[in-house]
Parts: sequence; structure tokens; C-alpha cells
Amino acid sequence: DDEKLAIPMIEKGRELGIKVFCSHKGFPLGFFNARRWETPVDVGRVAKLFPDVTFIIYHSGYDPSVAEGPYDATKAARGVNCLIKSLEDNGIKPNSNVYAEIGSTWYSVMRKPEQAAHVLGKLLKHVGEDRVVWGTDSIWYGSPQPQIQAFRAFEITREFQELHGYAALTKGVKAKIFGLNA
Repeated sequence: DDEKLAIPMIEKGRELGIKVFCSHKGFPLGFFNARRWETPVDVGRVAKLFPDVTFIIYHSGYDPSVAEGPYDATKAARGVNCLIKSLEDNGIKPNSNVYAEIGSTWYSVMRKPEQAAHVLGKLLKHVGEDRVVWGTDSIWYGSPQPQIQAFRAFEITREFQELHGYAALTKGVKAKIFGLNA
């Protein structure tokens, strides 16, 4: 949401027929010391400004320094909660024009089942089951096969479904995330 650079770029892209924009939000890059640009706080504002444009948010705002739990708007300065709050604050409903990509996010949480359930549960609930997309960042981690196998086997417990209103991670939902949403 940079009025001098990003907004004109999106407008120019629209003029040229470009309707999909990708943005790296989350996973702070140590060499790029600009916290303002790392968080997804601006995603909802641009999604609202440009409802005819699709925004793919790499990493879904995930920040490894934040322990992911249930959605809490009062704890939304960083992490997946920040993305969700930005969408809510701007009236962006689930399955609208924002996609949450989970490359590196899944790799980071797949060994932490509780955090993984919260990340996936929140994204499915607030971004929408038709707007969560698979990614692997395999350039950093090698073959994605272990990530794929872990995701295929993963479930959100019935307890978490009842406590937090999360959807079950069914084979159909997983198929959407693995590629049908793309």
C-alpha cells in the first residue's frame, strides 16, 4: 500500500491486463531491514482498492518469531493474525481476491502440530478454503516430497474444530490446496 510506488504499479498492471500480483509477506529477510513491508498489514487495503485484482500473499504473513495460536485481533501486529486482521478491517470476505500461499510456512510448522493446526485452520476460516494455495519453496529445502507426505497425513483435530471453529482438513480441501485452487 505504497501510494508512490505500489499503487501506480498495480494501476499500470491493470491497464496492461495484468490481474494477478504476488507479494512476499512474512518470513522477515535479515538483509532487508524494513519491518513495514514484511507484514501483511497493507494487504486488505489494496485488496479493497482493487477488487478486480487477485493478490497472492507468499507465506500468508507467517513470521517464525510468532507462536501461532487461535486468531486474536489484539495480537495481530505480526504473523498470520496480521493478515487476517488486515482482511477483516477492510471487509475482505473469505474466498475473495486474496490468496494465502503456504510455501515455507508449512515447512516451518509441519513439525509443530498445534501451530500447524492453527495456521491452516485460521487461513481456511478467514481467507477461505478456495484461497489457500500450496507452495514449497523447494529451492531452499530440496525435494518437497516430505512436505507433501506430511500435509497428506495432517489433520486438524476435532477438539480444535470445536474450540476454534476450524474446518476439517478433508481430502477435498487438501486437493484444493495442492492445486485445484490455483
